[in-house]
Amino acid sequence: MSSPASKTADNHIPGSWVSLPVADCRPRLEMNDTVDVVPPPYSEQDRIWDAARQTLPEKIPERPKLIAIMGPTGVGKSTFISKLAAREMKIGHNLSSCTQEVEEVPCKVGNHYVILVDTPGFNDTNRSDTEILTAVADWMKGSYKADMRLSGIIYLHDISDTRMTNSGLLNLNMFRNLCGDHNLKNVILATTKWGVTPLQDARRREKDLTSDTRFWRPMIAAGAVVRRFENSPESATDLVKKILDKGQKIVPTIQQEVVDGTKLADTQAGAVIEATIARLQKQHDQEKQALLEEVQRAKKEQNRSMQEALEVERQRLEKRMAEREEEARQLHMTTNEALQLRIKKLEEEQAQWTAEEAEVAEEIEQFKQKVRDYQSKLPKKDKHKVKVGFWHLRWRCQVCKNKSEDEGRWRCPDCGHVQENIS
Repeated sequence: MSSPASKTADNHIPGSWVSLPVADCRPRLEMNDTVDVVPPPYSEQDRIWDAARQTLPEKIPERPKLIAIMGPTGVGKSTFISKLAAREMKIGHNLSSCTQEVEEVPCKVGNHYVILVDTPGFNDTNRSDTEILTAVADWMKGSYKADMRLSGIIYLHDISDTRMTNSGLLNLNMFRNLCGDHNLKNVILATTKWGVTPLQDARRREKDLTSDTRFWRPMIAAGAVVRRFENSPESATDLVKKILDKGQKIVPTIQQEVVDGTKLADTQAGAVIEATIARLQKQHDQEKQALLEEVQRAKKEQNRSMQEALEVERQRLEKRMAEREEEARQLHMTTNEALQLRIKKLEEEQAQWTAEEAEVAEEIEQFKQKVRDYQSKLPKKDKHKVKVGFWHLRWRCQVCKNKSEDEGRWRCPDCGHVQENIS
């Protein structure tokens, strides 16, 4: 054992690699003793905080406020968040959704540190409603366990839509069941894309949304407020501040359900998806019956081209029917089964990306080889016109041989010779 003299004045005992404060009654450490320091488990709260700290350019002195951004695919959720985010957001300009998973985006609004929760819309182009609901439910469960509560929700609607689409109705119905009417006092119903919509049409559609009992009127009666997002940082800031000013926390219905152990299919949102799947399956059965009658008629008339077209349509219909059956099965999966399925799909996507990357690389190499082959066949005097890089042309000055990427008529900066380049 080490002697009392080896103890330092501040009650630390030197070890081989660490000094630890100890009480006199505790056993002494030998000089070569090692101490195992076990870090605390990395929690969901740690993960959310770390994401905020890494993104924001300054230290965060307070717990961030959480605000969820919801709405159909293409409504402008990523655009809204990009007006406030400390980093660049991917914004879609086609029919495919950018937001595939629930994503936390830290930002600072006034003196408050906020995490905007970007959620995927239902009726998505790449994922089933069951997969999206599973992702949202998993995030809700994780944030609850991390003691991170939502301050409110901003639900976005595209005012440029000429009417409420089936996708819009599904997303609105899902939102009400995810949120719960008791939380609507902390909800803002915001319309987007006013700048690309004639003002008179936009105002008329806004009035329809707020007055029709099928749309927003019941939610407004329960406490939700209606605002416009003017596609500017100031407008986005104003909406977020209205949530923060309430100073309240909410527990959405789906969050409480999954925390209580309710199966996904038995949640209110899950019941909506199950009813939608049942309706689509019934519709597909009717379509299949009508298609079979058309096939019989085409065979009777010996219409070969019609039979081929109907066969293609039959294969498409059977594919959609199989997708509905798979979605219904996923809805009743256990958490572990859903996780394993998600891992499998991610591995398949990664393999597909790898194959596509290799295919593109091969195409680039073939293109470069064609350029080299073509260049080798040209007379020496014309080689200055050949593409020597990818995506751009280069020419040499006919006098001093200086390279240029200019097209058309250009003056050599070295010798001043004027010449014409024709690609």
